[in-house]
Amino acid sequence: MPIESTRHRRTRRTGASLLLPVLGAALGLAGCAAPAPSSINVTASGFGNNATGVVQFWDRSTTSPFGKLLVDRFNATHKNLKVVLTPVQDTQYVTKLATAIRAGDPPDLVGIDDINSQLFIYHKVFTDLTPQVKALPEKNKLSPGALNLATENGHYYGTPYVADMSVLWYNKTLFRRAGLNPDKPPASYAQILSDARKITALGHGIYGFSFAGRCEGCLGFTILPDIWATSKDLLNGQPGHETAFIQGNMPLRQTLNLYHQLWADGLADPISHVETGATWGLNFLAGKIGMMPLGYGPMATAPPGFRSQVGMTLFPAPSGGATATFDGGANFGIPAGSKNPSGAWEFIKFALQQAQQSLAPSAGFEPVRNDVLTPQFRAKYPFVAAMLENLSRGHAPKTIVYNTTFNQPGGPWLNMFTQAVFDGNIAAAIRTGQGAFSTAIDLGKS
Repeated sequence: MPIESTRHRRTRRTGASLLLPVLGAALGLAGCAAPAPSSINVTASGFGNNATGVVQFWDRSTTSPFGKLLVDRFNATHKNLKVVLTPVQDTQYVTKLATAIRAGDPPDLVGIDDINSQLFIYHKVFTDLTPQVKALPEKNKLSPGALNLATENGHYYGTPYVADMSVLWYNKTLFRRAGLNPDKPPASYAQILSDARKITALGHGIYGFSFAGRCEGCLGFTILPDIWATSKDLLNGQPGHETAFIQGNMPLRQTLNLYHQLWADGLADPISHVETGATWGLNFLAGKIGMMPLGYGPMATAPPGFRSQVGMTLFPAPSGGATATFDGGANFGIPAGSKNPSGAWEFIKFALQQAQQSLAPSAGFEPVRNDVLTPQFRAKYPFVAAMLENLSRGHAPKTIVYNTTFNQPGGPWLNMFTQAVFDGNIAAAIRTGQGAFSTAIDLGKS
């Protein structure tokens, strides 16, 4: 099934492409107030232990394969508590969840794109789990980026669930054929261009690079880390107070210029111009691409012989010297109004255990705790092990406007990328992008 893991990488970042005002309206925040949810006492004696009944768990279609694995294992070992998994299409998740909360009938537990945790925390509709999270024995082992997205003002409104990190994959066989060192991946933009030229020169339908140029979510997932490696971002400010940093953003200009050169010089597979994410990564798996930014999913389903031919590296800053990755994935949250929050927390504790998290790679993801790195795990999942060793270099933007700025179809991110990379109007794209991002931010906060 070579397309499944690439499909869920695409939808993971494009799935919540709905405007924040839709969320606000659904929660009753753009008019009459939503009904006050019942208070959940997470410090009550026995909370999260030996719960009974049923837990309704909504998971995104993207992460539901891992969710099903966890639910099956949990239900097999807990006779008095049953978890019922409901996969929800990524493109419908935000609206469906917000509508359910507004109606006073939310699920007991959600597995939500970590980027969207802040949307619901901002609207105060996730349960404050601070005492329980602080008491977790594995708290200090959890992904700091994902946990940060579940945090506000020192309070925890969820936990990490499963990780999804982006890296630059490269084909060692093509590197050798092009006279490059297969153990030396590019560490700067200049090296990416130089390596791409040598690989493309091999001909016969081989290209040095490829990217999903019509997939706004894919581009955010795989391009923003290059900029973050410089300690810069396109969004500044805390959630609800974001501003756009487009004009005058030198790392952004350098990154757009890199992709334009790759495209204009014929170093990128022509499919890059039309790739919406539907077949993202298949050309790399076919052995025709020298370098490609992706998540782990494609490697999870690739034949062992192919995996032995590839290497991976984090995304370099334009001039090198620093690297970064998108510390993405999913977070758990218990909506206010949950009918079985004790059961939901019991399941969360189970899902975070080392034994369960070590199974994440079998579903095409990475664990959210780095103490799974046993010798056996490293031998079985060397790429995932390398990713976990670099969790400290991961970043996930803490914002309530990521969807309106980066994930929105036809939004400012994709429009700026298209104008700069494919049309070659970099200066105009950045100039227009400043205003477009600012407008999208205002819309997202309205």
